[in-house]
Amino acid sequence: MPFGEKTPAILAAEIRLHRDTHSGAFLVVEGADDVRFWRKWRHTRCELVDGEGKLNVLGVVQRLDSRSVSGVLGLVDSDYDMFVGADLPSANLVATDAHDLECLLCRSDALDAVLHERGDPRKIARFRDRSQMGVRQALLERALVFGRIRLAATLHGATDAMAEIRVARFLDERSWTVDTDTLMEMVATRSDSELTEWREWITALGTEESWYVARGHDMIEILRTGLKRVLGDLPNSVGVADIAKDLRLAAKRESLEETGMWAGVQSWENANRPFSILAT
Repeated sequence: MPFGEKTPAILAAEIRLHRDTHSGAFLVVEGADDVRFWRKWRHTRCELVDGEGKLNVLGVVQRLDSRSVSGVLGLVDSDYDMFVGADLPSANLVATDAHDLECLLCRSDALDAVLHERGDPRKIARFRDRSQMGVRQALLERALVFGRIRLAATLHGATDAMAEIRVARFLDERSWTVDTDTLMEMVATRSDSELTEWREWITALGTEESWYVARGHDMIEILRTGLKRVLGDLPNSVGVADIAKDLRLAAKRESLEETGMWAGVQSWENANRPFSILAT
């Protein structure tokens, strides 16, 4: 069956069938990149399941809950759930304590490792001196421009323009800045809304919970663009997928153990012994 065509019913049936031969835990994640990430950190008795999307993960867990299938944990991105009042529908679900896994990694020292490997120390130092801020803060601020627009669109039912947002299109590679005016004008035009209305929506969002507003894929695209000139000399052949892989490989257990996501998995383990998700 092609990727992305499995339903919660199909995935739940597969897990139930596999339960006959597997007595350990199942960790159901949103996609292939999440599977790759968790391979390094999972317990040997934990089976990873590609849920092929957040809605599938939620649906699988709820279906298995209704049939009292034990030892199954779903892990999902928080996305904008906290802003729209969407709670996790099961105790067998854990969410990232940032918008998504990529955001969580950019917030950690995995970003520092990627900058060390892919960046130019002199250019990074020059950027810090000129901007009076570190790369992580600068990356977050740029990603928030896009994140606030996406969140405002979600809250006000104006998502039509979101498909038109191509992060690289609105980034100046030479200065590593976002062309906010052009971006806002495009969004207003595509959504058939007034520009002043969009500005009011975004202003009303405030500045709290930044790591839940910024989107990981945007951050990686912005980081890649910065590494091309302002922060390094990254060749065009290195893509977004390469940077995402770098971040996953650079993750350290000590940093992960400080996250709410890790703590949530540990709490689930304590409540569902003898099932184990995390490697010891």
